[in-house]
Amino acid sequence: MIRKTKEDDFEQLVYLDANSGHIFYEKKPEWKKGISEWFRGMFDNINNDFYVYEEDGKIVGAIGLDKDFPIHNSCGIIFLAVLKEEHRKGIGKKLVQFIENKAKENGNERIFLYTGDDNTSAQGFYLKLGYEKINEFPGYYSWGQTAFLYGKKLKKEKKKKKN
Repeated sequence: MIRKTKEDDFEQLVYLDANSGHIFYEKKPEWKKGISEWFRGMFDNINNDFYVYEEDGKIVGAIGLDKDFPIHNSCGIIFLAVLKEEHRKGIGKKLVQFIENKAKENGNERIFLYTGDDNTSAQGFYLKLGYEKINEFPGYYSWGQTAFLYGKKLKKEKKKKKN
């Protein structure tokens, strides 16, 4: 089940990110200590919406939508995490499809996201979902890593003709 987050979900989201198997934390495990502070800034931003994927009352995945992406009629995925032991079960795909539908409901025509140049699994994941690599930004992240920008045009729903 996918639902909008509540304040009570915050600690589970921090745990989720720390245990998602993200290459970022695998390379720098000491940075897990800063997840709560980093995530709090995004979580409290009124321009962001977060949704969780729950199974049996346990949060196993989450996604964040930036409704104020700086391109006209566009939004951005700012967070996607699935517990490492839940990978390859379609949870990430369901979350992305859910957020794309939310974006369309909000009148967005395009959706964007950034990912690190070393995160090849995320790059392949998004390519399979129809995203295209648009640009590279050397030194984008504070630690000097290059970011890749991916984007996708959102198809408008066709209205059914009335007879």
